[in-house]
Amino acid sequence: METRSIAALALLAVLAAGAAGAASAAHRARPARASKAAPRIPDWTPPPASDPRLAALPPVIGQPENEMIGPEETVLDIAWQHRLGFDRLARLNPEVKVWIPDPGTVVQLPTVHVLPDRPWHGLVINVPEMQLYDFSRPGAPEPEVFAIAIGDEMDPSLVGEYRVGRKREHPVWTVPAAIRAEKPELPAVVPAGPDNPLGDHWMTIGNTTYGIHGTNNRWSIGREATHGCVRLYNDEMDRLYARTREGTPIRLVYQTVKVGQRDGTIYVEAHPDIYGREPPDRSAVVLEKLASLGLAEAVDAALLRRAVDEERGIPVPIGTLTPEPETQSPTSRRPS
Repeated sequence: METRSIAALALLAVLAAGAAGAASAAHRARPARASKAAPRIPDWTPPPASDPRLAALPPVIGQPENEMIGPEETVLDIAWQHRLGFDRLARLNPEVKVWIPDPGTVVQLPTVHVLPDRPWHGLVINVPEMQLYDFSRPGAPEPEVFAIAIGDEMDPSLVGEYRVGRKREHPVWTVPAAIRAEKPELPAVVPAGPDNPLGDHWMTIGNTTYGIHGTNNRWSIGREATHGCVRLYNDEMDRLYARTREGTPIRLVYQTVKVGQRDGTIYVEAHPDIYGREPPDRSAVVLEKLASLGLAEAVDAALLRRAVDEERGIPVPIGTLTPEPETQSPTSRRPS
């Protein structure tokens, strides 16, 4: 039970810290300097839709994957091994016990995604989905997807369009006065190292006091666990930091329901409205969008509503377009 005990203690540490919100507040002590000249990053271009009537919908990317839970493993361990977000993995497998799953249980991994709505360039973060999409790699067939931690309802993450501001390696955490008032045992400054909650790399979001950074608590990824920053697994933040230039566009969106397409089928992917910003009937909004594209008749409204209500965080098929009838060429002859 050693692995489970470690994971359980780690989660208790997160909760005891107020969902680990304090861990991402270092930025408040240091304003960012102005960004360098913005790099020229073209929009990512998806492959053509199999049916041109679906071209206005984002594509579905990724492939289904499963994993068998081994002895002494928890759902947190599976999330860490595959660099996935805990909340999304747990929602996708509601029948699996998080802390004491039965060995040999096969869990479905959230490795298939409907892309957020256009535009697709730079870094796109869908806050309620707790995922970051990197569209900045030239020639990449698909964006790379990163699980993230975000702020909670009291300290929400940003929404809007920004650029990568100042970048820092081995950042020092200057603990804000408000957090020290809540936790007087904290030092005024936490130096770089394994105890620093910012991890090894920091990228400022625009000229704000928020950032994208690593972590010293891998169990927090895929949770509302910051004071508004965006937190990644350390090794994934290292990779993202190395290839992302100052000035790269960052677009943070709040899209709890995404509609996409693959191989002529329409999919919906739903996530919880964590900040309470969406209208009560999200399914009606989706149906209205599909109607504006002439696609409402192709979907099953009951399947749509069920997928939105369940919020499992995976693309669910809700309808398939029937092939358009072939039109006869004016010069062709009718069969006799």
